[in-house]
Amino acid sequence: MTAIRNPTTSSSATFCSKLLGAPATLRAALTPRVLAPALAWMLLAGFSFCLSGCSALGEPGSEANASTDAREGDDTIVLVLDGRNVTQAELHAHMQEQFLDELLRQSESELFTIREQAARDLVRRYVIDAAATERGTTAEALFDEIAASAAPATLEDVTSWYAENQERLRGAPLQDVAERIKELLDNEARYTAWGDFVGPRLEALEWELLIDPPRAELTATSLIRGNPEAPITLMSFSDYQCPYCIRSELVLNEVLARYPGRVRLIHRHFPLDNIHPFARPASEAAMCAEEQGRFWDFHDAIFAREGRLSSASFGEIAAELDLDATALAECIDEGRYRQAVQADLVDGQEAGVTGTPAYFVNGIALKGAQDADEISRLIDAELLRLKAD
Repeated sequence: MTAIRNPTTSSSATFCSKLLGAPATLRAALTPRVLAPALAWMLLAGFSFCLSGCSALGEPGSEANASTDAREGDDTIVLVLDGRNVTQAELHAHMQEQFLDELLRQSESELFTIREQAARDLVRRYVIDAAATERGTTAEALFDEIAASAAPATLEDVTSWYAENQERLRGAPLQDVAERIKELLDNEARYTAWGDFVGPRLEALEWELLIDPPRAELTATSLIRGNPEAPITLMSFSDYQCPYCIRSELVLNEVLARYPGRVRLIHRHFPLDNIHPFARPASEAAMCAEEQGRFWDFHDAIFAREGRLSSASFGEIAAELDLDATALAECIDEGRYRQAVQADLVDGQEAGVTGTPAYFVNGIALKGAQDADEISRLIDAELLRLKAD
């Protein structure tokens, strides 16, 4: 069993609920970055959101003071069964058993993620409760105190945010959304102040996470970007016409820049033929470019077209890159790498990939479009495991 000592990067919550309308126990787990402007329109429009990909909130700290009715004994009668009174506490105990049974039916990968997040939440609660006890107050009152120190958004802040997010607001007049924008900015300031208070305490705490993540057995290919001997392998299953994959290329480049020499990126093909007709031809063409030592150049050039591909695209890219166009065309026409692309697809399916992009960090699954922070969280944890070993 390996140990992770003092991980300092907080886990981001995966959820599909309206940010400010989420239960306190969920909102407490959210880091300030979830309120970034890129997600703010979701809040203003009243939408909920999930992790994306191509495929065939309240007060931190209040978890320590959640409604006791849901956790402690409650003798309210909720059911009469064959003449016997059933209390709400008994019903809650039954519900807890049901929920746990349902939870344990999840895949090993999903269970690991849930358990890891739960463990981190316990650490967070411990830190918050300790800070509250030190000040002779409750966790809820502590949050109120810290949140009150955040400066409220000014009219200038609201108008500036409005001007920078016109596309998301779809022409909504300022007077119609100003109140919600101010609410958003005020909440962001409160969460930032809370994060600034809790963050250093989390970093200073010595703790160990003794949960081994499930790993898929995946073979590295020759399509490597970065240090071939790096201790961390970030494997990406991708589709050249998937819009989420296209956007994720910038994320992958950022991750490599964060870990020079410590992370190698391996590209695997996962064309979704039913929705992206040129994804498989693009994969085969990129493999043909590898014969000329130009896979990554060709790979980048394909993604630069943002999914706008045709049968003429690969010859055009060959000309742009000054490749031997005749040799490339012959390779494509022969279907020389048809089996190699299909082998990637099968490997991905056997590892549980159902859509793109899909990532594996040393075999640990991370599905759906992710930002650099979430991928880095997994990499940091893996580097700590390797150091502990």
